[in-house]
Formats: sequence, structure tokens, C-alpha cells
Amino acid sequence: PPSNRKDDHLLNWRLLFHAYMLIGNLECFTAFFCFCYYWIDNGISFYSLLFTYEYFGINPPTAYSPEKFLEMINVSQSIYYCSLCVFQVFNYFATRTRYASILQHNPFWGKNRNWFAFVAIAFSIGIVLLFTQVTRFNEIFATAPVPAKYIMPTLGFGVLWLVVDELRKLYIRKYPQSIISKIAW
Repeated sequence: PPSNRKDDHLLNWRLLFHAYMLIGNLECFTAFFCFCYYWIDNGISFYSLLFTYEYFGINPPTAYSPEKFLEMINVSQSIYYCSLCVFQVFNYFATRTRYASILQHNPFWGKNRNWFAFVAIAFSIGIVLLFTQVTRFNEIFATAPVPAKYIMPTLGFGVLWLVVDELRKLYIRKYPQSIISKIAW
């Protein structure tokens, strides 16, 4: 049926809560986790990342030259960007519907498939690869190639988000009058 103009809005507080408080915070945490993982794996302490501000890399001193340190900054920022983009793919699959499971509203086959979305995902990943792997774009955007090892945690957090959202949808279908159902987007 057509939507009710008085009650149905494209944007409401539940959608904003879902987008900014849940997804936004989880994406930010995941990207920062990958970012910090890179620095800690290269011998820079977590304390140095958080509390040295303009003295980052200087006090406490590091074993890296200023040129190498700048390259590491470019790599870490690229890791953050790649992590956000990869998590968005998981977010797409998790939040395609409000209540229906991904198995009920399958994106790959059946009447609910959306091949345009897969083209958009491939295009998005292509842009990420272009900006992080092509030397000319590395120079223009101050990016750097990203080792896959530092993006792997994003896959784990993404799968976790899919599972959590599927459980939320199951709970809402099973208990439609619950508080979770009332605040679900």
C-alpha cells in the first residue's frame, strides 16, 4: 500500500540511531582497530598514537627516518580508508531490509536480486584499488599500497555485524512488540 505521509518518513530517529550510533561507531572502531594494528605491528606504541599529538614520532623517538615515517602515515591512512570501504560492503548486505533475513531476501538470486548493487560494489572496490595501488594516485592523494594483512580484521568485524544484525532481525520477527522492535529502524 502507499505510505502514509503523516506517519511514514524516509528519515526518522530510528534510522539515524541505527546509522550513526550503531553502524557508524562500529565502522569507526573497525577502521581505527586496523589503523592501530598497523602502527603497533611496526613498533609504534598505542600510547604514542593517542597522546603525543604534534610530537608523534619525535617524542618518544622512533627508529624510523622522517621519510619512512611519512610513508607509514600514508599507509596507515590508506588502511583506514580501505577498512571503511570494505565494511560498507558488509553493511550493505546486513541492512538491505529492516526485518527480512538475508536468506529470505537473497541478493544473489530470486526476485530480490540487485545486480546493479554488485556493479556498484565492484566499482567502489575498484576506486579503492586505484587510489591505493596506482603510483600516480599515491602521489596525488598521499596514499600508499595497503598490505592485506591489515584489512583482515575488517572481514571479521563485518561478519560479526552480519550475524548480529541477522539475530536482531530474527528477534524482531519473533517478538514484534518488544522494545528492540520499537527502536529498530
